Amino acid sequence: MKSFRYITASLVFVTCIGGAVIASAQTPQAPEKAPPVADRVAVWSKPAESPNDSLISPEVAPDDRVTFRLYAPEAKNVSLRVNSDFHGGTLKFIKATNGVWSATSEPAPAGAYRYNFLVDGATVPDCRNPYTSAGVKTLQSVVEVPRGADDLQANQPGIAHGTVSTVYYDSPIAGNGRRLHVYLPPNYEKGKKYPVLYLIHGGGDSDESWPTAGRPNFILDNLIASGKAKPMVIVFPNGSINGNLQQVKDPDQDPFTPELLTVIIPYIEIHYRVSTSPDDRAIGGLSMGGHQTLYTGLTHTKLFHTLVIMSSGLPNQDKFEKKYGPTLTKDAARLKLVWYGYGSRDPAKPNALNTMKFFDRYGIKYQSEEVPDGPHDWSTWRVCLGHFAPLLFR
Repeated sequence: MKSFRYITASLVFVTCIGGAVIASAQTPQAPEKAPPVADRVAVWSKPAESPNDSLISPEVAPDDRVTFRLYAPEAKNVSLRVNSDFHGGTLKFIKATNGVWSATSEPAPAGAYRYNFLVDGATVPDCRNPYTSAGVKTLQSVVEVPRGADDLQANQPGIAHGTVSTVYYDSPIAGNGRRLHVYLPPNYEKGKKYPVLYLIHGGGDSDESWPTAGRPNFILDNLIASGKAKPMVIVFPNGSINGNLQQVKDPDQDPFTPELLTVIIPYIEIHYRVSTSPDDRAIGGLSMGGHQTLYTGLTHTKLFHTLVIMSSGLPNQDKFEKKYGPTLTKDAARLKLVWYGYGSRDPAKPNALNTMKFFDRYGIKYQSEEVPDGPHDWSTWRVCLGHFAPLLFR
């Protein structure tokens, strides 16, 4: 068999003709030069116009009726899932010929309401509304119905406002990339050491829920401006560890307690101007966060001298009493304020009343308030915040 030498800088083509191997060499042509960058023209095509481009949703009318709109030309059915405190009546969506679905509520009470659309059974946020509230695994849109100058939770003009920031931190207990939110009062940079409230959300929610649905920055801004509340820092931690919403049977088994005590509080006291005195440190929470407040607060009275419980009760009371009852009266004597709040229509009301009887047995003094017509939702908890905040750190 003959051997062939390859020609340098040439291409060798090998073919088989009639059983013989034939090789030929060709010198390659120089590649075509790419056009200069300046000669390349970017082509942008404008998307087709649709009714969604100018759609307004939600729209709050002067009489507090709210109109919700969604562009979904292919949808067969659209409805609204909204907080139970909305009280806007039953909303029936009507589809226009241009593919826009719309529905208008009855006059709604002042407040901030979370909602989503249900489109052919799928839950979707309002894509025309930039205001959202995230839970552990959900995202909801938020609409505010203002009431005027007497609305404690409204963004009132002409007063100094604080700030709410998002903080990421690493936790050896709950993993890296954990998140919390922090409210700093107006003129924070001019103060020295502020008292601090650690305020926990309920089950299914996240550290973002209080700042978005609870309106704490506006409530505190208004109270501070009127001289009714002391300037304070509020920390909104994530009470769920790895998405776990199950209530544990023993405070020692709750992973949130060690994270709060050994990770979050030290982080806050290093990075913010807050007092480290137990008199200036409070813990509070609603629903699941109320459980965690009771667990952590009652067993760490050397750290917290103020407890705030909303729409919640002490779970596994018998087991708690057996373990902590012998020293509970002595430990609870350190507490300066225990505040209890719940709604008159709140399903957690029986648990709250039962826990207050437990307090009575151990001589734990407390203040309580029942919100008239209050359900188990943010309309009750915003009222609670407005009422207990002026009592803190006095």
